[in-house]
Amino acid sequence: MQTVLDLMRTRQSCRNFDPRPVEKEKLETLVEAFRLSPSACNAQPWKLILATGETAAQVRECVQEGGRNKFTDACPAFAVLVEETAVLKPQVAEKFHSQTFAQMDIGIATAHYCLAATDLGLSTCILGWMNADKLKKALGIAPEKPVRLVLATGYAAAGDPIRTKVRKPVEEMAEFRD
Repeated sequence: MQTVLDLMRTRQSCRNFDPRPVEKEKLETLVEAFRLSPSACNAQPWKLILATGETAAQVRECVQEGGRNKFTDACPAFAVLVEETAVLKPQVAEKFHSQTFAQMDIGIATAHYCLAATDLGLSTCILGWMNADKLKKALGIAPEKPVRLVLATGYAAAGDPIRTKVRKPVEEMAEFRD
């Protein structure tokens, strides 16, 4: 097993998927990583829909509409992240009013999913653009439920090298104070 920092250094957005299917056991491990991620007041304000086979083809249509995300042509699996209503403890809800933390919780869970995928030898790409209405209809998601992200999941095609990460220098993004 790699260290968490090793996983962070090697995880990247895959733009070249191999079409081979992802084993069900690996998808189940990704669901567990998502499930174990922290959430405010343990509200777990999400539903995760794993799409493979014909369902993946329907999801692919929804994320490729308008010529977008064409690199998902060979992607064999997708995780669709649906925001559910967060049920917060009354004292927390009163203190934070309309802040439900749901989108932050989904972001944290997404990071857990992507790092677990990297650990399993899988690749991911976080997709923020999709035809949400069409996707909801295809997957039977209630119209009022927001689809926040779609995670393209599969094996990187052979010869897809790990790219050097380009990030701001530490001095530009962090301060150490005593």
